[in-house]
Amino acid sequence: MRIAVLLLILLSFKTASEAGGIKGRITTKTGDALPYAGIAVSGTSNGTMANADGDYLFSLAPGTYEIVFQYLGFKSETKSVTVADGFVEVNVTLEEQALSLQEATIGTGKEDPAYTIMRRAIAKARFHQLQIRGYTAKVYSRSTALPTKIPYLLERRLKKEGIQEGKAVLNESVAEIKYRRPGHYSQRIVSTRNSLDNSIPSPNDYILASLYSPEIAGTISPLSPKSFAYYRFEYEGYFLDQGRTVNKIKVIPKAYGEGVFKGSLFILEDYWSIHSYDLQTTTQGLNISAKQIFSPVQNVWVPVNQQFRLTGSYLGFAGEFKYLVSLSYEKLDVDPGLKEDIVIKDHKKEEVADAGKRKKDLENLIKNQKEFSTKNFRKLTKQYEKDQKKENKNYETSDRLVREDSIIIDPMANKRDTAYWDALRPIPLTKSEVSGYVLQDSIQVVKDSSRTKSRPDSLYFKARHLATGNTYTLGNRRTFYFKSPLLSISYNTVEGNAINFLTEWQKRWGKSSYWSIKPLVRYSFGRKRVYGQLETIVGNNKWNLALSGGEMASQINNNNPIQPLANSMGARFFDRNFMKVYQKQFGRADFTLRNIADILTLNAAVEFEHRKELFNQSSARPIFFWNDYSYTPNRPINKELENTGFPIHNATILDLTATLRPWRRYLIRNGEKRYLRSRGPAFSANYKRGVGVLGDVDYSILQATIRQNMDLGPRSGLEYLVNGGSFLSKKHMYFPDYRHFMGNEFFFQYTYPPDQFRMLPYYRYSTNAWFFQTHVTWSSQNFLLTRVQALRVTGLSETLQLHYLRVPTIHNYSELVYGIDNIYRVLRLEAVAQFHGSHFVKMGWRFGTSIPFGR
Repeated sequence: MRIAVLLLILLSFKTASEAGGIKGRITTKTGDALPYAGIAVSGTSNGTMANADGDYLFSLAPGTYEIVFQYLGFKSETKSVTVADGFVEVNVTLEEQALSLQEATIGTGKEDPAYTIMRRAIAKARFHQLQIRGYTAKVYSRSTALPTKIPYLLERRLKKEGIQEGKAVLNESVAEIKYRRPGHYSQRIVSTRNSLDNSIPSPNDYILASLYSPEIAGTISPLSPKSFAYYRFEYEGYFLDQGRTVNKIKVIPKAYGEGVFKGSLFILEDYWSIHSYDLQTTTQGLNISAKQIFSPVQNVWVPVNQQFRLTGSYLGFAGEFKYLVSLSYEKLDVDPGLKEDIVIKDHKKEEVADAGKRKKDLENLIKNQKEFSTKNFRKLTKQYEKDQKKENKNYETSDRLVREDSIIIDPMANKRDTAYWDALRPIPLTKSEVSGYVLQDSIQVVKDSSRTKSRPDSLYFKARHLATGNTYTLGNRRTFYFKSPLLSISYNTVEGNAINFLTEWQKRWGKSSYWSIKPLVRYSFGRKRVYGQLETIVGNNKWNLALSGGEMASQINNNNPIQPLANSMGARFFDRNFMKVYQKQFGRADFTLRNIADILTLNAAVEFEHRKELFNQSSARPIFFWNDYSYTPNRPINKELENTGFPIHNATILDLTATLRPWRRYLIRNGEKRYLRSRGPAFSANYKRGVGVLGDVDYSILQATIRQNMDLGPRSGLEYLVNGGSFLSKKHMYFPDYRHFMGNEFFFQYTYPPDQFRMLPYYRYSTNAWFFQTHVTWSSQNFLLTRVQALRVTGLSETLQLHYLRVPTIHNYSELVYGIDNIYRVLRLEAVAQFHGSHFVKMGWRFGTSIPFGR
């Protein structure tokens, strides 16, 4: 064994000594580094990138090569290099690219030449996506995060984990990717290295993103068919690169902000494909820069390296994040029916014959007809894509499938040593990146040393967990969660001060199966008693069964419209006790079947309750004694029912719900479906019955809901919810059985369910008859205040809302709301106008947070 190991070591030294290639630095005439410049073997996709300092290291087998050095805004340089043993030093100085202008000039009333170029490029965008039937590529990616500001309270804690101001945090990975049209990706993670914990990174969508797509992460591409509604274009000139004419187009958004780009797009003449681009956008006040360089392979220009840079600050953190991707295509399968020998005429400049009279097959059309208008070519490309999908058996099974991924992780992926990475890494590390690894290695040694003397960090209890809570890893996919009781202290006039003790034990197995047990113990200081509940859930991503039971003081509206924090603030500081509760001893079984035929979810629940009315504590007092207000009784005020009190009684409730999402789509990852947000509306029907033979209540109610969240563009969206129904029978029922609505009477809000009113009294219009409500929210980043670019780029958005209710006791209750979201990225402010019919009642203000806390 020792001899074998020695031979392996000697062999590795021999291989390293025989390794060869080129190395050097890429700079400007003034000696400034050109960061992330591209280096490629001419006519192939074999290439790499320089690092942030302009240094590069390119491994090549012995031979003679034509090496192309590229950088946006500079002339490409081609050098002939002969490689033998070892590395040849090739330093390159690139000159700035001078642009030439076409002879035609832009006069008054004349269209900028950029528009005819862009119409052709847009017409061929989908064509260029379809050109590649498949490929195999090796992908190197590197992310570098450089914190420049860390909140003081977190500084010491993060430093122990290796995160410090001015110190780079790195993640590198090498993967082999295979793609087959239209959406089948397989990825094998060969190696990964992380300066924090060396964990396996999840596959990233940077590799899959394409500017040829109409949208990229919600941002409108300049090559989208809708681009002229969002952008202006200016022609800046042309230059020659690798024997092709390249047009430089300035991309100017009509209103810069989230969802649009600005910058430069370089388009190849005649091909009308992307040569490269340098674009910027913004999201939530963070600035994002994206650069990509394409190279010709088999007469098709394909991306060979990508750069992403994100800068800005958020919640006290500030810094810079860089992401690099370098692709080397080992196999490229170009569709023989989609070749570049096509002439695209601008439909606004040329008249051509009607393509509808020709054959539908694009391959034959290309052979027989070389000229197309931009409009007709787009139509033909769409028809070709439809025909290809019909031929693909995978798409015959389901049109809902968007993409299919398989991911394999090499067992040695996160175990490679430094020597391995030094030989493998195609982009050299900078000095700051090297120091980031050195720093983390020293921290890891200290951690490993301490762990040998004590329990693992995931099991180790620390005093701060009493305030923050924690999840403890028990091994064998078991976890134990402890919620800080300090975060659950609340006050209401029935229980007085109360505190929760919540824990959860969970066991997972297989791909998605789990079993959890969640005990909750609650102590009421006002009632001087302990009560609580126990819940257990077993299931997977297709079904789950939940059993729960215990004794709790529950809100009369079981949808819990009043949050504990808001009620505590109102009761303690403003003498307003909004929360109305009753005591219930209960047992509940809840069974859910999900994703039946991908679109249907069924839920069935049965619950038994022993109900008892509760009353305010006689000792209930606010912190401040306000003369203008006094605590209201725990019995709500209602328009239909004069006395909402009730005797001790039993109730058995059957609750059935069906939800249909006809337009739902999904992707498949490692054989498991992952559902995407539905583009169309979701329909649900709910039937609830109080079973009289098993309790003291006997009634039935049927209701239906339509809900949809639509994207109206890169900076606007529309969400609506329509709900209506009626009681079918009401032989015997009490106020908790009424149909209640999500009211609100407090100025501070931190949860925003779609059916939440802003000023509706919580129980005044609860009904045991018929009801209809609708909620509409339109959001925009280009409305009133957000028309000012300086405000828009901070992430600010505006909303217009309509909340409407119709019940027997008030036929037309409505609220009109104007809101400003993401103030300093965390705050929300709303002005609310309340109407009864056409009669204006009053104005109100609501203040809260934009951060979704959940319910």
